Amino acid sequence: MSNTLVVVTRNPLVQRNLERIAAQMGLAYERGESFERVAARPDAPLAVVVELEAAGALEAVGRMAEQWPRTLLAGFVSLPDPDLWLAGERAGCHLVATRGALPAQLRKKLQRWKEQPGGRLLRLFSLADVAGRLGLVQRLEDTPVGPLAIYHIGGVVYAAQDTCPHAGAQLSRGELSLDHAVITCPQHGSRFDVRTGERLRGPADLGIRTFRVVIENAEVFLQLE
Repeated sequence: MSNTLVVVTRNPLVQRNLERIAAQMGLAYERGESFERVAARPDAPLAVVVELEAAGALEAVGRMAEQWPRTLLAGFVSLPDPDLWLAGERAGCHLVATRGALPAQLRKKLQRWKEQPGGRLLRLFSLADVAGRLGLVQRLEDTPVGPLAIYHIGGVVYAAQDTCPHAGAQLSRGELSLDHAVITCPQHGSRFDVRTGERLRGPADLGIRTFRVVIENAEVFLQLE
């Protein structure tokens, strides 16, 4: 991993502010001309900042999250947009902020990330432990982010909040859809996509939180930052 902050935006004010932060923190600064060029880098940068309103930004964040699991991904929006904000987080952003709040929030996040790239990692299991198993593969009652359920769907491991935001029932005791992607709350019937956290049916008003999963050397970890 290179000690580089990559910024993908045409906004000159954001570029200047983040270049200043990079210099103050002893990081190399690189302006990404396009998402394609950033993705073609030979090594993973410490952090990438993208303008979420740019065309293709969400898709690019998703690709970078898979390609560089230990890179800090941050997105910013010009105006508060709850839908875009949530989409950025679900795509893989560790930080989403407004344009004005970005420099201060990024500085704090970068300081922790420099000390421990990738954030805190909680080991879950070896990939071999879930080979041939689909759907719910593990429940975690006590984690720093609360109860979690771990799902294996289509060769990908997902981690999702295991309490219903409506009345607190344990979601993983409910019924999974045939494709293993949708969980139905056993208490009141709310439905959620365990891959994205999206609420598909009430009475719950909110979706559930999902968390980044990192795979290194055939070991599966939960990323807590």
